[in-house]
Amino acid sequence: MNNKLIKNEAKHNIKKNYFKNILVVFICTILISGGIGLSSKNILDIDISDSENIRILNKYSIKSNSEILDELIDKTSEYKELEKKVSEKYTHGVLSVLINEITYTKSVLFSILNNINRFLGGKVSAAAIILISNIILLLITLVLSVLEVGKKRYFIKHDKLLNPSVYECIYPYKKKKAFHLIYIIFIKNLYLFLWSFTIVGYFIKKYEYSMIPYLLAENPNISKKDAFRLSKDMTQGNKLNIFKLDVNLLLWKILGFLTFNILNIFFTNIYKETMYASIYVKLREKVKDKKLIDDDYIYGEDILDLLDLNIEKKTLIRNNNYDKKYSKENYILFFFIFCFIGWIWEVLLHLHSDGVFVNRGSLYGPWLPIYGCGGLLILILLKKFRKKPYLMFISSFILCGIVEYSTSWYLEVFRHLKYWDYTGYFLNINGRVCFEGLLIFGLGGCAFTYILAPIFDGLLNKIKLNIRRIICVILLTIFSIDFIYSTFVKPNTGKGITTDVNCVNCNNN
Repeated sequence: MNNKLIKNEAKHNIKKNYFKNILVVFICTILISGGIGLSSKNILDIDISDSENIRILNKYSIKSNSEILDELIDKTSEYKELEKKVSEKYTHGVLSVLINEITYTKSVLFSILNNINRFLGGKVSAAAIILISNIILLLITLVLSVLEVGKKRYFIKHDKLLNPSVYECIYPYKKKKAFHLIYIIFIKNLYLFLWSFTIVGYFIKKYEYSMIPYLLAENPNISKKDAFRLSKDMTQGNKLNIFKLDVNLLLWKILGFLTFNILNIFFTNIYKETMYASIYVKLREKVKDKKLIDDDYIYGEDILDLLDLNIEKKTLIRNNNYDKKYSKENYILFFFIFCFIGWIWEVLLHLHSDGVFVNRGSLYGPWLPIYGCGGLLILILLKKFRKKPYLMFISSFILCGIVEYSTSWYLEVFRHLKYWDYTGYFLNINGRVCFEGLLIFGLGGCAFTYILAPIFDGLLNKIKLNIRRIICVILLTIFSIDFIYSTFVKPNTGKGITTDVNCVNCNNN
């Protein structure tokens, strides 16, 4: 090994796919070390008595802050501090209870399980929930540990100038070798833990086992015995050189600490990965004759994967009609279908929460124009994003947020009416939009695009064109009459429908 050459190669390789490298290392590091971020605080540190208090407090999460404080005003001094926390809690929405509890306990996993327990009647004690949380967290950490192998595979290919995809990180899962690799990685970590009691032995074995993740990345079918033996053969006589490179990394990490971890994220972490990948590529030459590593493994398998992927992609595009053009008549009918779906959703939601049927919306008919407009805008304006579902979700999220906010602003400013108010919801903007609602709209936009629109288009096309045109004319006529009457004569208002912004003491919701 030539340490100077390895360092120079690593620094050179950092520049290739720089931001992709940062993304891969950053995401994998968070998932592997943080157990998908399920706990920013050790679950064992959660006070059981506090968890009981949490149950009491969240029982009132749908009430106003003043009501909560009135109920707790006579409690002990311990609750005085809780009152302060409660006054800052979100008071409405599905996410409010979970967000409030996460903020208080600092543990996402505990909060999820505690809310499930509460939903089931609170039959499980807080101590049992804490124990279950730690077991689940351990299992998740083991499953996510395989991402380390995927990350090594990414950087091996990166060292070989193959321009790897970030999806290399999930390679073990894709090849259905996750459990085999989890077992080997678990044994490696267990051995290191046992060797740590000897101090000196730990450092020797740390470098002796250092090539195991790379061997698994290149050949996930390798046995535990062969992985350990090959790693030992590869590092024989080179442990001190790898240690010297780690000392060099330590200096960079100290500088990273002084820069509040910024240097580590943008340089040190990817420098380490490119350096170790280069070490592996150099050391694997020592064991090529063992016939346990196929020198063309990464190349050959990926060519086959690419061919399979292209075949699947072509088949998907050919068989799926979500990217087709729709007729004008069907666009009009889509508008009314989406309007009706939105109306059903709002009516059922209110019926579930308040137990009362109300005709939701600004019009009198069974339609909510905001849903119809949102659905059409997604189909028309976001057509270029249809082949990338994640972009479709993000753009639907943003577009629907703009539509909902602007509609609410118009109704409030010009008509002095509020048909919805998200005040008290998690991440709301002036009560006009909230994160929870936009998540639903983002998912709904994807559902409209990939599922509902193609299905409805196929069904509508079975109806003769002339009949569809007659239906469009009838629906547009009735809708126009409803719109004009509701806008200029008498809007649809009342309890459970609107809140008059000029009426301070009204009973409308």
